[in-house]
Amino acid sequence: MNIVLNFLKKLDFKTLLILALVVALVLMRMCSSKPEPKKGDIVKVDGKKYEVVKHDIDTEYVKVTQTIVKKGKDIIHDIPVYVNVPVNVDTNAILKDYYAKYCVKDTLRLKDSLGWVSIKDTLFKNKIVNRVWNSNIHKMIVKETLIVKELPRNQVYFGGVMGFDKANIINFAGPSAMLKTKTDKVYTLGVGYSNAKTLAVQGGMYWKIKLKK
Repeated sequence: MNIVLNFLKKLDFKTLLILALVVALVLMRMCSSKPEPKKGDIVKVDGKKYEVVKHDIDTEYVKVTQTIVKKGKDIIHDIPVYVNVPVNVDTNAILKDYYAKYCVKDTLRLKDSLGWVSIKDTLFKNKIVNRVWNSNIHKMIVKETLIVKELPRNQVYFGGVMGFDKANIINFAGPSAMLKTKTDKVYTLGVGYSNAKTLAVQGGMYWKIKLKK
């Protein structure tokens, strides 16, 4: 610890400020990086919480081709640089080469199998009269699928209950309420009158049973 303090004392204010900024940037990067949501995680969508059911990230490469043709007059040219012509030259060979039409091709292949770009120039009278670009690029498309469901919540139901005896006579009737909890437990509570005109209270508890498919 003393070694660190002695080292910091030797640094000037400017160096300490730079170190502090570097540490702050590293901490911000660490705090801002969030792991990808996985099944069972809770995420917010439009400010509302949901449970993640499925999260997939798929990378797809789509081939994109394009051809561009440009006339020589539309290509940017540098200012010509003239040189002295030798005294002894073959005029016929120069004229033959001047009026000859050349086709120059080249292909640039991109790394990681991303595709290629080719260029084809047509030269005539020492000028580019036509240029054709052909591109065949594998465009990367990232598809993200996030399937969520609403979080479980308490639910309240209100209704009524009626009871009958063997003679089909109503022996109990009244309002009833039911509470279904987040954990799928059910509680019921009913209040009513019996056929003897006495007040009765009913209640119940239910647990969800998971059946095999």
